[in-house]
Amino acid sequence: MKQYQYLLFDADNTLFDFTKAEYLSFRDTCSACNVSYSEELYDQYSAINDRLWKLLEQGGIKLDALKIERFRELLLKNGFTDDDVTLTKALEMRDSYMENLAMQTCLVDGAEDICRKLAEKYELYIVTNGISKIQRSRFGRSVLQPYFRDLFISEEIGAGKPAPEYYDHVLRTIGCTEKRAYLAIGDSLTSDCAGAVNYGLDICYFNPKNRPDGGLKMTYTIQHLSELEAILL
Repeated sequence: MKQYQYLLFDADNTLFDFTKAEYLSFRDTCSACNVSYSEELYDQYSAINDRLWKLLEQGGIKLDALKIERFRELLLKNGFTDDDVTLTKALEMRDSYMENLAMQTCLVDGAEDICRKLAEKYELYIVTNGISKIQRSRFGRSVLQPYFRDLFISEEIGAGKPAPEYYDHVLRTIGCTEKRAYLAIGDSLTSDCAGAVNYGLDICYFNPKNRPDGGLKMTYTIQHLSELEAILL
């Protein structure tokens, strides 16, 4: 068994159930902003949001623009045509959504149990491309807080996964540049897995839906977080 010292956990849909949090936050945002909610509207938002986050990973959009653009595009798809009205409503939805999402602390099944066990042997860190205000609020309210040494948030660093500059900052801040001492754990092929593999870190692909691995050479693949116990303990 390989010997690691540091575990780098992705946050959303690895530890935190972001799918559920996003759904609840979007529904509450619609209510607060007098926008008629429907499952179709949520599906549209989710598709737009996913596309823009992938564009962000590729350097095609800035985070501040993404926060607004996802709602502006959604409104334009649903009958808002005046630019001023659309932008005003998009800004209102942006602010409401961020407040709602910052309150969400729902976890992926098994997250608390495995983090408690692993924290007895390893140093645990969160590495996330999320929005600072939201991630710090959720983490501060979460039962996971005692088990983690720090959070590395792309918005604060000025670079995000999969960029090597992001990982340079993480390792330098932790104080160990020996890549073999680290195991990254995450669910995203494009940011978590590709980022770790290309940087030279071991990666554990969290793949609960048994999706294709994209041809990446994973160190480990798991479908439930409890499987980390067999790998690491």
